[in-house]
Amino acid sequence: MDRNSVIVYYSWVGNTKLAAEEIQKSTGLELFRIEEKKERNFGSIMGPAFAAFFGFKSGIKPIDFSFQKYENVFIGTPVWAGKITPAINSFLSKYSLKGKNIYIFITKADENVPQKVIDSMTSRIEKKGGKVKGCISLTTKWDPKTNIPLFSEECSREIQEWTKSITKS
Repeated sequence: MDRNSVIVYYSWVGNTKLAAEEIQKSTGLELFRIEEKKERNFGSIMGPAFAAFFGFKSGIKPIDFSFQKYENVFIGTPVWAGKITPAINSFLSKYSLKGKNIYIFITKADENVPQKVIDSMTSRIEKKGGKVKGCISLTTKWDPKTNIPLFSEECSREIQEWTKSITKS
């Protein structure tokens, strides 16, 4: 990967942030966080899960970078209720992906590959003119009592192997 590449992600609990930082360590790319205008409170997943399930969008803060200059974009999201998060829904509808190579990274709580999420994101990215070149889904955990993400060494290894395979192609 080169300077024409960037990592953009949304993270509520912190697992997707840790995955994005691991990708940054492996690639040296710039990293930008998608932030919601209204901060979500921890404690109940029902509201966020409901919003994701019905495909809602959330207000996101402007991202302070020139998105057009990047050819390769890593987009990271957690999975909520088997769906894309409202912040990523907003990002995908707001930014042009025309001519961009997209690499999706997903964090989730179970062992299953979230194929419906991957297919949904891929379809939306392609409708916006982008091309999905790779995807990884990572099983992550968090402690709901402390809101601390529990990112494993296995996830780190998976990311390193994935980014290595991307940079070779």
